[in-house]
Amino acid sequence: MNFEKIEQLIKLVKDNDMKKFKYKDYEQEIEFDFTDNQINQSVGNAATQPQNSDSQQSTNQQQAASDESVDYVKAPMVGTFFLQDEKELTNPLVNVGDKIKKGDTIGYIEAMKVLNEVTSDVEGVVDEILVSHGTNVEYDQAIIKVK
Repeated sequence: MNFEKIEQLIKLVKDNDMKKFKYKDYEQEIEFDFTDNQINQSVGNAATQPQNSDSQQSTNQQQAASDESVDYVKAPMVGTFFLQDEKELTNPLVNVGDKIKKGDTIGYIEAMKVLNEVTSDVEGVVDEILVSHGTNVEYDQAIIKVK
C-alpha cells in the first residue's frame, strides 16, 4: 500500500468521525485506532508502529500535564508545513505573541503538490512555533503551542 493511499484512508476515517478502522487482504493489513492515537500497519506477518509519534505523544502528554492551560494546534495531515503561502519566508501568518481564534489560518501544509490551509481549533496567544517553515510534519504532530 503506498503512502498516498494511506493518507487518503486516514482522511476518510477522520472525516467520518470513525475511531477504529481495519482493512485486510491477502498481502496487507492496515488498522487505525484513534482512541489512543496509534496507527498500526502490518504487511504480511511483520507489524510496524511509528516510533516517532509514540515518543512525540508521550512528550506532548508530559508537557500538557505540567501546564494545564496549554493547547496545541496539530497537523491535520502529513506534508510540508509553511508559515505562509510562499516557499521563502518573508511574512508569516502567525508569530510568537499573536492572538489566534478558532478557524484562523495559521499556515499551510503542502501534500501531493497542493497547499492545504491549516486552521486553528483552539483560541489563545501563540506561545511557541514548534515547527520551522518548510519542515515535514506527521499527522497529528503539534505545530503551534498556544496559551
